[in-house]
Amino acid sequence: MLFAHVFGPLLAQHPARAPRPGSVAGLVLGSSLALATTGCGRKAEAQWIPDDAAVVRCTVSGPNLQLPHLVDELATPLPPTGLLARKMDPIALDELGYERDRIVCATMQTPSAEELERASAAIEELSELRKTIKPTVRNLGRCRCTYAEAIDAKGLISGCRDTPTDESCEPEAEQVEALQEALAPLRAKLETTEVPRIHWRMVGRSDRLGRFAARRDELIARHPGGSEVYVPGNPLPPRYGAKLIAAMLSEDHVVAVVSQDSGQGLLVVREIGSLLVLDHFSHPDWGGHARADEYILLTMMEDAQIERYRAALDAPTSARALQLEPRDGYLIEVDRDALERVDRAAEISTNFVARNYDPAREQRVLPPLLTDRVTLQVPFGTEGTTLRARYRLTKEGRKWTEFAAGAPLVETLADLGEPDVIPRFVAARGRAGGLFQLRGTATERLLFAGLTGLPKVLLAIEAANPGSIEGDFNDWQVALPSGPLPGELKSRDGVRELRERLSIDPHTLSGGLSKDGGYVDVELARR
Repeated sequence: MLFAHVFGPLLAQHPARAPRPGSVAGLVLGSSLALATTGCGRKAEAQWIPDDAAVVRCTVSGPNLQLPHLVDELATPLPPTGLLARKMDPIALDELGYERDRIVCATMQTPSAEELERASAAIEELSELRKTIKPTVRNLGRCRCTYAEAIDAKGLISGCRDTPTDESCEPEAEQVEALQEALAPLRAKLETTEVPRIHWRMVGRSDRLGRFAARRDELIARHPGGSEVYVPGNPLPPRYGAKLIAAMLSEDHVVAVVSQDSGQGLLVVREIGSLLVLDHFSHPDWGGHARADEYILLTMMEDAQIERYRAALDAPTSARALQLEPRDGYLIEVDRDALERVDRAAEISTNFVARNYDPAREQRVLPPLLTDRVTLQVPFGTEGTTLRARYRLTKEGRKWTEFAAGAPLVETLADLGEPDVIPRFVAARGRAGGLFQLRGTATERLLFAGLTGLPKVLLAIEAANPGSIEGDFNDWQVALPSGPLPGELKSRDGVRELRERLSIDPHTLSGGLSKDGGYVDVELARR
């Protein structure tokens, strides 16, 4: 059910304080955004949104603006707390130094298919290499950690990193050389084994450059994990991960680097011209399956792959044309194929921590997928009571709508009906926790698997209240009265909150098919 799956959980909160339509605040905000987002500034910011981004979230910066609860409840991946923008609310963006009344966008970057294939093969090779080396290292006896310390390799040997030096052991030259030789293939492999990571980027214009470095202690408090801030010229501690931090600090335009969660996360802050660009890197949530030794090895790998991080800081070669205009309202755009690649990256990464997630053992049931990209927007000045959605149709989705174009909607609903398949996901290894961004999430259930149930819901509404549906498939409108939804519609995730909202206020659900047949537009508004 489209609005049950999409709009239900979104309308559970009361409207936020936002400029009213026609109010002075609304007019000022609209005029400011129209001026601020045109010209070269707008073009410069848009160029940082990659064409293949999995998620794009755009909002406006301002000290007196409040993010509508409706946006806060959208069933989409949220930026990490390590990005220090909370949930990208206007006040948090203003405090970071983004220019007021200007659009700021955050994007989840998507790994390429080639990256995934390369990572999968390299992690498997690394795992086999570690198994091969293990007996040789063990045969060096109880003093092997002492030998490893002599060649700065304690992090490469399980159990050695936090083992105090044994005073009864001496770094015998022959044994140290034997260990050096045994570990040489492993050191070389660390330089080429890329464990997939999650990369978010936030970009917008700043009129207070230097603010991050000046207020860093206050800003890092937004992240619940530990944070260590480094600025150019700071001495670095002699530990794993310091080489990467030093390299990032030496990059052009970098004003600060923040190591987070004991080195598991990294935030790179740049001021490029008038733009404030934040890049956040972390690894998928392995649910506590990674050992301390594996995190140390991961940090050593990153020290050996500085060029990989430098390349990740580059602006995209191809920019995204968003389906809706960010200056019209708070916007979130999600791409299903890109999220599938993000999930595949997370799946591959589990092989590094010996969790070896097997997708063949998943149970994943989905209805026909009619849309592959969804854009949601809460327009400025609507007090958080209106939600617009644009669905880009797949090839199957276009076939679904072809015969109904131009016909009265009420006459085509029965033929448009698809099997009412309830999305279901059972992870291969019990609960997947936070491993996936799409599989089994509300994003999958409510956005990408909700379109097929719309005809059934509309038929039930029309049967209970004849005349509720007006217009043809290209331009239709449905009056939703207050009170419970009619019929024997089963409750699903997200439906309960919709029913609560609809029981209080009547709404209008309207929509239509684009002229080229490639998109379905839907709007839900309180009457």
